Amino acid sequence: DEDRIPEAVSQRMVRRMALFSGIPTALGMSSFFIFYLIVSHDWLEIPNYVAFAVSLLFFGLGVLGLSYGIFSTSWEESEPGSWWGWPEFRLNLGRMLTAWRNARQEAQSAKDS
Repeated sequence: DEDRIPEAVSQRMVRRMALFSGIPTALGMSSFFIFYLIVSHDWLEIPNYVAFAVSLLFFGLGVLGLSYGIFSTSWEESEPGSWWGWPEFRLNLGRMLTAWRNARQEAQSAKDS
């Protein structure tokens, strides 16, 4: 039960992931239609690689938004955290890096034994 993510924290993570990932992903999907509309009506001549690069950028931001949504959430059940979540992001990323370093050191010491 101690390893379980509290329901309040889980719901905050889902909301943040939907916000920080959903908006760029929706823009990436809609960019295809927008570029098609522009090109099909001969409003502008846009090379294919521009449409590809813009949509790839939005989809990449969507993937980053998933991670940011998790790390920018307050992991304390009683504290909602800040709106943008930058202080929480720095704290949680530091926690994660410390845990990875400790796990790697433990694995290395077990390997050396």
